[in-house]
Amino acid sequence: MNRLFKRLMWTAVALLPQLVPAQEKLFNISLGGGMEILSYTPEIGKPKPGGGVLFEWQYQQFFLKNLGYGVGLGLSYFTANYYINETIEKQIVDETDAGVPYTLRTIFNDFNEKQQTFQLEVPVGLYGQFELNSRTHFIIGAGPKVAFPLVSKYKYSRGSVETRAYFGGDIEAELSEIPHHGLHKQDANGRNDIDRNIVLLSIFGDMMWTYSINNSCMLHMGLYFSYGITDMVSNHDATMGISRKSILNSSLTEKIVPICVGAKVGVSLPLKKGGKRFASDGW
Repeated sequence: MNRLFKRLMWTAVALLPQLVPAQEKLFNISLGGGMEILSYTPEIGKPKPGGGVLFEWQYQQFFLKNLGYGVGLGLSYFTANYYINETIEKQIVDETDAGVPYTLRTIFNDFNEKQQTFQLEVPVGLYGQFELNSRTHFIIGAGPKVAFPLVSKYKYSRGSVETRAYFGGDIEAELSEIPHHGLHKQDANGRNDIDRNIVLLSIFGDMMWTYSINNSCMLHMGLYFSYGITDMVSNHDATMGISRKSILNSSLTEKIVPICVGAKVGVSLPLKKGGKRFASDGW
């Protein structure tokens, strides 16, 4: 499914310039910032919003007075936080080192992890534009976006995480601090890499207002939104408390998707002179 989605997206990018007659071409430069949060499945702990910034370029072409498309290239940096102060239990009933079933307890004590990501983004969208007056337009659009992570890091900023094994029944015992059996306490540590997927797919929405200064330059401001549709990490195999991995890569999570919302400002430069202007968007 993901492979088909990517093929359709790149095909659309390649064919759009040949399928439509050019009415107006714009080059847009935008700088933005906002809030980013990671959505966890299953829902555990308390994901906390972080900040983000983005810088992007966009080629935009309107082939009808009120309809066009845009292809962009952007660089984004965002942070997110994850806080948890609870104990999560998992029943281990398969083959075990102890030879009997037990309960694996993962104890988070005032635990906070901070994630940081720097990535390259390629959004492709359809846009509609509406003239408010001779100088001002309202633009709205949406479409798919592909992101390629360049750097992804995490850091345990405070607290600790510990794994213990509880044996019920006749044994009635709880074991801890046996590292070679995966029972260990891990305090806040240094920064390490997050195991990310090479490609992240998402959908985005974009709305903005533009103001024409003269025939060669326009200013724009607006809002943007994106929602991930594929898991942002490559695996969920790590055991918290013994593996020095992000909680994003732990067996406690199954799917992580980023959600971003923010505002941006920028300039739009026409690439084709002549004719009536009816597109004045940024990205």
